[in-house]
Amino acid sequence: MNNLKNQGHSGWPDRYFAAIFTTQRSQSGDDIYEMMASRILALAQKQPGFLGLESVLSNDGIGITVSYWTNRDAIQKWEKQAEHVSFQAMGRQEFYHWYRIRIAEVFKDQIFISDDAVAPCSVV
Repeated sequence: MNNLKNQGHSGWPDRYFAAIFTTQRSQSGDDIYEMMASRILALAQKQPGFLGLESVLSNDGIGITVSYWTNRDAIQKWEKQAEHVSFQAMGRQEFYHWYRIRIAEVFKDQIFISDDAVAPCSVV
């Protein structure tokens, strides 16, 4: 039997915000980029209001990372966090041909998981 759940992640508010970061990666510094991405995630997880993160990267370098936050104020504080600001500058100089950031409010969070799913989606 298929399960359709009308609830989001356990413990998350009914409504929350998503910061959607879409990028075109350059071909430089993959090792450094991976270290930086790990550090950014660890740093974000310590920020008040951080709920989680999902990220994908295609073979052609297009990436989408969605971070989830309790409110817009938490996102604004994250945007201005000193180490994050430094990483943003490094990203513009070294790692991205372009990027786009969009902020959205999530009103509904619904998940479908088939009976034969290998692994349900997860948020870091």
